Amino acid sequence: MMDGPRMSLKDLPIYCLLGIFDYCSEGDLLCLCRADPALEYIIDDHYFNPLAYDLLLCGHRNNPRIEQRNRTRLKNHERIEVSKNWVSGTYFERPYFHHAQMFPTKLCLEADFLYITHAGYLRKYRRSSCDALHRRFDAEICTSTQTDISDFVKKNETIFAGRVCGSCFHYDTDSCMMTEQRMHPANEYLYCVDFVKDLYATSTDHGCRLWQRAQEFGMTHFDQVMNLPHAFRSLELSSDGQWLYGGLYTDDDRRALRAVHVESGEELVFSSNTRSIYDLKLKDDQVIFTANFDTTFRMFDRRIDRDVAIWEDPFDSSFYSLEYDGLHAVLVGTNRHARVNLYDIRMKKYVQLYFPGRTRQHNGLSPVYSLACDSQYMFVATDHNLRVFDFKASCGVRRDYSNINVLTK
Repeated sequence: MMDGPRMSLKDLPIYCLLGIFDYCSEGDLLCLCRADPALEYIIDDHYFNPLAYDLLLCGHRNNPRIEQRNRTRLKNHERIEVSKNWVSGTYFERPYFHHAQMFPTKLCLEADFLYITHAGYLRKYRRSSCDALHRRFDAEICTSTQTDISDFVKKNETIFAGRVCGSCFHYDTDSCMMTEQRMHPANEYLYCVDFVKDLYATSTDHGCRLWQRAQEFGMTHFDQVMNLPHAFRSLELSSDGQWLYGGLYTDDDRRALRAVHVESGEELVFSSNTRSIYDLKLKDDQVIFTANFDTTFRMFDRRIDRDVAIWEDPFDSSFYSLEYDGLHAVLVGTNRHARVNLYDIRMKKYVQLYFPGRTRQHNGLSPVYSLACDSQYMFVATDHNLRVFDFKASCGVRRDYSNINVLTK
């Protein structure tokens, strides 16, 4: 008597497969994913997809902003693996673009390109599918002014950059139209810039100004609409352009966080108890993250006018820069040893610390002047080079400093 056709695992109905998979470990499920695409689809959709909702730096709940920066789309089981590497401190590190001259590099990360300042130039590097970054730049954006670029912002196809001497330039990447205009006196040090639509903001160590962009006879120029006596070290305009949020370089009353209504000029002095803010990011229309000189990273809610969470650096270092993934993770760069801290805003303690390795050209003592990340890579700008951390690399080395307070006691 001849045997009938053999039944494979894939021939079972989904409810039977799910019953079997309930007895499998995560490692078993990963092996089944690698064995067959049909099984991978079922396992990924029913098991790994819910587990990946709220992962640090890899979560996909409500399409967080970090998704827009990802070079490739991660599968859900890959998200789980990469997030574990972030939390455990498992990564492979590469140094890029060493320069002997010291300057505070700024970064802007997109899915296909990384924009990075090199003293007086802004360079555009293509991201690779097999490596973090090409080492030869695709384009170099510059003007006749050669002083260092202190800050820049890129939104859609528009770049707005400010130089330390108070000169700013506006560049359209589609038309390659460049406009440069002096917006502050040369004896002032320009700290930061931002823009929303045709509203532009600049701030120096003497004051802050708002500008309206206009075009006439095919030429772009900026008309000043407000002059504020505030030396904002960092600032950001709200998405609707109605409010300007700024962090003062110093305030003796420890009320460095301010907001200015763009149309009326009304100023709000928030009750965030900090003297100097080096960087700030808007979580949403009501919540603000600040990186502070007083060794704290704070989450402020303007609806109740107070800090709803405060995290202190374990080594009493000031915080220079921060990056937000759009969900639960915040990366904060410190002013010593190019160290970066990872925080889960649902927890009271840092999750992990990252110490860039020393190189022959660089001893690693630099502050972190700028941070950028997607789900797989972290880009750390120091005063001598760019450090890239790859958290998906199979050859990553584990450097777990999550309990460093315990180890140092």
